[in-house]
Amino acid sequence: MVKANPIDARLKRLAELTNEPDSEAAHADLRRCLHEASNLVVAKAAEIIGERELTEFTDELKSLWPPLCSEPERDRGCTAKTAIVDALARLGFDDPDFCLAGMKYVQIEPGWPKASDTAVNVRGGCAALLARSWRIGVNDKLIAMTELLADSERVARVHAVNAIADVGHECVIPLLRVKVQCGDSEVEVTGACFSALLRLRPEESVPFVARYLRHSNEQLVCEAAAALGECGRPHAIQILIETWKRTDDGDLNESLLISLGLSRHVLAVDFLVSVLTSVTKASETALRALAPNRFYPDIRQRVQAAVEATKNGRLRAIFRELFYTTTPA
Repeated sequence: MVKANPIDARLKRLAELTNEPDSEAAHADLRRCLHEASNLVVAKAAEIIGERELTEFTDELKSLWPPLCSEPERDRGCTAKTAIVDALARLGFDDPDFCLAGMKYVQIEPGWPKASDTAVNVRGGCAALLARSWRIGVNDKLIAMTELLADSERVARVHAVNAIADVGHECVIPLLRVKVQCGDSEVEVTGACFSALLRLRPEESVPFVARYLRHSNEQLVCEAAAALGECGRPHAIQILIETWKRTDDGDLNESLLISLGLSRHVLAVDFLVSVLTSVTKASETALRALAPNRFYPDIRQRVQAAVEATKNGRLRAIFRELFYTTTPA
């Protein structure tokens, strides 16, 4: 007879708890799972605690942190530590010292073709926690986040940009602009800066980000276009449209149309429909760019009418595939 795996049994019990109401028995099971040897079980228990906002577990979650950090082999991949940080965020945890220490935590694990640092999301999660703290000043927050902005790992630098933006103070804008102008080896980091600037001070940031639509690095151009599309500002949309009209670069044109599709603003929809009905090489891309709007009946009906008017079989097939095979949750 095959012996039951205790980890599987614990995970099964935790899966059952997600559908059960809160009770003393459920809390007792969660508490037992938090002290299991398996980091997967600990992570799942922490996830449930965070989702249910069970604040009575805050101190217990914090107490798990030192042993998990001092014995990294207990938590390969930082699965439990990442889940604990996420849960503490949901519980409104505010401890700057915890966050500052977590932002410096590194866990190098063997891998192929080389070893990797599995703690990037731990550092990022702690930075996000610090951004929301009321117990530390803005200057001290930014000093710590600027260090993370120079992290060797791309994901950690993206986390740093997002945390800096989450501080929400206008004093972070010059820092983000300097980071853009100094550049980064990974365009995703600069793209995160674009999005943060457009979120914090959109009117002034639209022309600043738009400069990078003329950059020699095509990937950076795409990041700028995506950020402008996502911000949804009429001025940003108009800039993307004008850029599309004057460029002969097919790849850039495609990227600009997709970026316009990220915005649900009427200007973007109007332009994409006009490109769609032109029945050119760009029509298919315009149709695909409109697909995120498929859950809006008025826009879906408009796109369908435009597709039917083209009498193009290829566009009809793409419309059926993109607009009717996915049902909103």
